[in-house]
Amino acid sequence: MTDNSSELLFLKDEIARRFGSRLQTATDFEALSVSIEAAIGALISASTLKRLWGYVLPQTKPRMSTLDLLARYCGRGSYAVLCAELRDTSGFITSRHVDSSSLQPGTEVLLQWMPDRIVRVKYLDGRRFLVLDGGTSKLRKGDEFEASAFLMGHPLYLDIIERNGTRLPPYVAGRSGGITGISVL
Repeated sequence: MTDNSSELLFLKDEIARRFGSRLQTATDFEALSVSIEAAIGALISASTLKRLWGYVLPQTKPRMSTLDLLARYCGRGSYAVLCAELRDTSGFITSRHVDSSSLQPGTEVLLQWMPDRIVRVKYLDGRRFLVLDGGTSKLRKGDEFEASAFLMGHPLYLDIIERNGTRLPPYVAGRSGGITGISVL
């Protein structure tokens, strides 16, 4: 692996997306270090992050343990998992999943994704669900959305969401790392 590998460049982009901004100043790297520690409970120093991004010299080859922690920050189990995901860009989904067609009206489903998002929904009919508890996600109690399935390890794309009779823009849950937990209650 080189410092400019496509996998490493992808990981850096994912980190910036998760962090919410491009990393351009020393303060950005300090804040990212704090954000990583808060999210996964592991410390990566700001100086290590600066070297990895080439903000300071020498730009050294990162340790695999550092890459694993950064991948965890982005919702992946490890750097190897992230690299495997990049190689496997299409295929049939064999992961655990719940199809809306298998649910009875009134059935509740608990969904989880990073970072610490837990949402409880109730199946209404067809493909329609009602949010009972949005937790810390952007979904709110009372929102209604359509979904044909919830797929473990894959993002949840909601293109039809209504809040108080108003249609909202499309929403992606678990953009990095996908759905991490599905429980039919």
